[in-house]
Amino acid sequence: MELSSNVKTLVDQIAQLGQNVSSDRAPSPEVRRELKHVTKQLSFALEEPFETVQRLVSAVGKNGSHDGVPSAEVRRELRHVTKQLSFAIEDPWETMQRLAFPPLHYAIVRIGIDLGLFEYLLDAGPSGKTVDELNVTRSRNEILLTLPGLSPSVEIVGNKRPGFAVRSRSMGSYNVVEINYDSYGPLWFDFMGPVFQKLPEYLLKTQYQNPTADIGPLQYAWDTKLTAFDYVAEPHMADIRKDFNIFMKGRRDLSKSWLDFYPFAEQIVAGSESKEDSVLVVDVGGGLGQVLVKIREKFPDLQGKLILEDLPKTVQQAELELEKKDMFEAIGHDFFTPQPVKGARAYFIRQVLHDWPDEECQTILKQVAAAMTKDYSKILLNEVVIPDYGPSERFSAVDLVMLGLSGGMERTEAQWRDLAASAGLRVDRIWTLDDSTESVIEVVLA
Repeated sequence: MELSSNVKTLVDQIAQLGQNVSSDRAPSPEVRRELKHVTKQLSFALEEPFETVQRLVSAVGKNGSHDGVPSAEVRRELRHVTKQLSFAIEDPWETMQRLAFPPLHYAIVRIGIDLGLFEYLLDAGPSGKTVDELNVTRSRNEILLTLPGLSPSVEIVGNKRPGFAVRSRSMGSYNVVEINYDSYGPLWFDFMGPVFQKLPEYLLKTQYQNPTADIGPLQYAWDTKLTAFDYVAEPHMADIRKDFNIFMKGRRDLSKSWLDFYPFAEQIVAGSESKEDSVLVVDVGGGLGQVLVKIREKFPDLQGKLILEDLPKTVQQAELELEKKDMFEAIGHDFFTPQPVKGARAYFIRQVLHDWPDEECQTILKQVAAAMTKDYSKILLNEVVIPDYGPSERFSAVDLVMLGLSGGMERTEAQWRDLAASAGLRVDRIWTLDDSTESVIEVVLA
């Protein structure tokens, strides 16, 4: 049997890795991981179609047999294998539909938001409501006959017109409401949608060169010379700016806190100055201040100030929306300019640097480094550290979003270390959440 080019490539990779293994020397962890990955891919490449289906069905059964709520690791594995199983049993027409229809999901969810459909279905409970009970105009009734078939968040229960019922699909409508999709939908459909549409055209036109912060797909799509964040700060973008801040707050509220896997008490509180006027944490580009609220809630007896820094308009929104203003101070600050708070114990920067190319990241880090105290201050980067191979679909997608938005990127451990070094800093240690890629990178002066 003639081997496919993919199989030949994998065999060659295994042969090359085998040169790093000998009878008297154990392979390094990196070589072991690479060997496991490549041999698994080779096994998959040699499978017959029915063997692929058998393997995936077995994997679903194995991961689905746990009592109670599955762990995050099991959930990720279940999502992966069920998706692979779905792909394995598709016919060609279904594959085409899967690739062609996702843009419609954005449009349908956007329409559902405008109709108030998700909030209504959430209130309706598990039995759902008939279209007649939705109490909308006749023209909207006709639209609603189509929406449930396309939306990933609602489903039809029965199919007798005009009295068929529509209800939440599992937790779909709850999820849409819980993550503030009334803000998330417009942000991604109205603002980022045109950028995604123009991305292939832009990359082809520029011969696939890496974008910069002010020359990239967003500028091409929206005909502006401003960076993404300067553009969103324009007066006519006030609604999108508000949607962005609400979305980021919702994302942080729904994510597992970095405080759950980073030893904040041991690494930051211990060894800090105990004076009331000393600064414990500066949240650089901290949005609406939810990180500082969580710190204060988890450690109510902390000594030292907590300071929120963000652009003046964002700080104003934070002061309007947060009732617990006494938990921290707020300062309007552009992180490309000199850091005004000197000698803080920790400068916390959450998912800011992935928004920017290396050159801008160097500027941000150098401004903080100039304010740090040697052998005392630390930078805590709450960022993604992607693996050298096989990144997840989620973070591969986010990487492309960052490229389109601002020329940013997700980075590997080596890239984070190189970036820190270029700003006169050193990565001291990295903590990672479970087996995921969300991490806290502790950085000190070199």
